[in-house]
Amino acid sequence: MSEELDELNRLFTSKNVEDVIKFYDHFDTAEQLIEWMKNRPSAPMKIYEVEGDKDIVVVIPTANHEGELAKNCANNIFKGQQIIFVESNGPFFNYARSCNYGLKHALNYNPKWVVLSNDDVYKTDGILKLKDGIEKINGNNYNVIWINGSVYHSSKVSFCSPTIFLGLYYKLNKFKNERYNIYKKYSANIFIRNLNKKFVSNLLFKPLVSFYSVGDFSIFNANFIRKKEKVFDENFINSEEDIYLSYILFKNKTETTKIDFNVYSYIGKSLGLSNARNARGIINDIYINSLIKMDFATKII
Repeated sequence: MSEELDELNRLFTSKNVEDVIKFYDHFDTAEQLIEWMKNRPSAPMKIYEVEGDKDIVVVIPTANHEGELAKNCANNIFKGQQIIFVESNGPFFNYARSCNYGLKHALNYNPKWVVLSNDDVYKTDGILKLKDGIEKINGNNYNVIWINGSVYHSSKVSFCSPTIFLGLYYKLNKFKNERYNIYKKYSANIFIRNLNKKFVSNLLFKPLVSFYSVGDFSIFNANFIRKKEKVFDENFINSEEDIYLSYILFKNKTETTKIDFNVYSYIGKSLGLSNARNARGIINDIYINSLIKMDFATKII
């Protein structure tokens, strides 16, 4: 790995938000930035399994299959089911790659459905209710099942264009202003928002399209996985891969349904919540803009 590549990864993975902001100074165009994403190394992945019923196989990406979060999933949340832990960690961890690796491995058991869950789930309505919900829709040609839950589970997401007030509003906050300037530099004109009825959100963003996102808990028909070379786009780096997949499902009018099942999780406990992580997520905003820009005509910010 070249010294320049070392430096770029050091900045990108830093816990210091200013380092992550500096990372974006090293590229002149969105194309250069995306090329860096596509050539980024991948952390090793290893499968660990818990034996159980194979009618519904559960796939869980985790940093440590023997850690507190993973053990709770095995001993409580999904007890009794075949569980596939995809262990991967370090600065080159890639959530989408871990998901794809586990989903393909799950097909070895010839299940009807595959549950994909984060390891930071601490409570659900119970595996029996999950099975009952799935059983009620068996026989239909659904590819993906949505669930009830919090803002991070089957929530409504909007692609939005900025209003003229956004830049002025972001100038009031140093980090938001730096983020906005990076958007401008790379001509990322579409923002991803969980919009609500608050006056400020409606003032700053104009929705272009709204759709449900699978979030960090989803249920896939095994046939859907079989037909895909990869379910998630592995160029994303630990955010928004689920939003892009959900948009493609919406755009292609893929057959989906929803069941009454609630999931509760420690949001951000696996990878943490910080301005540095949020700054790393900008790269995924820029990438998703490149993927969907032909679908929308938006004004350059």
